[in-house]
This record gives sequence, structure tokens and C-alpha cells, in this order.
Amino acid sequence: MKKRLLRLCVPFIVATVIVGCGGDGPADPDPPAVEPPPNLSGTYDLQSLTQSGVTLVPPAATGTFTLTQTSSSGDTATGTLSLSVQVPVVGLIEDEGTFTVRTDGSWEQMGQQGQALGTFTLAGSVLTVMVTEPPAAVSTTVWRRR
Repeated sequence: MKKRLLRLCVPFIVATVIVGCGGDGPADPDPPAVEPPPNLSGTYDLQSLTQSGVTLVPPAATGTFTLTQTSSSGDTATGTLSLSVQVPVVGLIEDEGTFTVRTDGSWEQMGQQGQALGTFTLAGSVLTVMVTEPPAAVSTTVWRRR
């Protein structure tokens, strides 16, 4: 009799344990939040401009760069930009438009002068923008936030 009762109870006990272990436990943790890129908003003064292997620093080249972040979502931030740089021989270069940055360090700007692609780094108050495309605009500019 005990064996027969045991055979009838074991499937019931196993089913109860399985049902009791499922679904009521803690939910899987959410994936970690994507870290947004730094907020680059501010006005920057030109520290150096390197193009075609020539580096110019103030007072030979002067300029300001104003960035205003307007949105940030996930790993991407966008905003508006205003640029004014005075360079010997070339003269005054001015541009207005938009920029997009990502946490991977990519940089994109679209302005009246055209589109520029590259990378950026921010170390404290120093912003470095390395333009890699288009070929005519390849340059590195270093800016210090006011």
C-alpha cells in the first residue's frame, strides 16, 4: 500500500515543485543603461588648428566654437553649432549648423560649408575634433571651454 501511495504522490509532488519554481521569482535584470556621450554645450576658444601638417596657434589663428546640445538618446547626442575661425592667408571661416556625437567618439557636423565626419575627445575642458572626411577638410582642432 505504501508503494502504491508513493507512486501516486511522486508525480503530484514533482508537478507542485515545478509550478512553484516558475515565474514567481525575480525578473531578469534590465540590461545596463547605455551611457550617453558627454554634453559638449559651451563656448570654446581655439587652442590649435592643424591641417596639412601645419599647426597654427593663437595669435596666428584665432576662433570660437559654440555648441548647444539639444537632445540626447541612448549613445547619441545632437545639437547646434556656430564656428568662427580667423586663419592667415585663408581669412575668416564661419559656419553654422548641427552636430551629432556618439559614445564611440564619432563626430558629424552638417553646416553651410558642408558635412564633416571624424572623431572627438573631451578631456576636462579641452575638446579635440579630428575631421577625417571630406579630404579637403581633414584637420585637427583643439578648443578650450570658457
